[in-house]
Formats: sequence, C-alpha cells, structure tokens
Amino acid sequence: MSKMDVLILALGWVLTIEGLLPMIAPGAWKKTVSRLAESPDQQLRITGTMMVALGMTIVWMVVG
Repeated sequence: MSKMDVLILALGWVLTIEGLLPMIAPGAWKKTVSRLAESPDQQLRITGTMMVALGMTIVWMVVG
C-alpha cells in the first residue's frame, strides 16, 4: 500500500467518524457546533493544536 493510499484511507476514516454524530444524533450535533461557534478563538486554537499533535503522534507511532 502506497503512502497516497494510506492518506486516502485515513481521510475516508475521518469522514466516516465525523459523520457518525450528525447521522445518529443531529440535535446534539447542532448544539455542540453552536457551542463551538461561541467559544473564544484562543480556546479553539489550543484544542485544535492538541488534536493535531495527538493525530501526528498516532500517525508517527503507526507509520514509524
């Protein structure tokens, strides 16, 4: 499997996982998104940075 195949596969999994909540509980998803929209930019940046760091760590551990 090439690196491009792995990247496309990972994107597919992200879209699948991200789509689960709006599919199963659209009301809860709307409430969560509206709360995120009201959050301060700095809090969202910190959360995003932590998510990127965690994701990159997982990729690094799996790919090596």
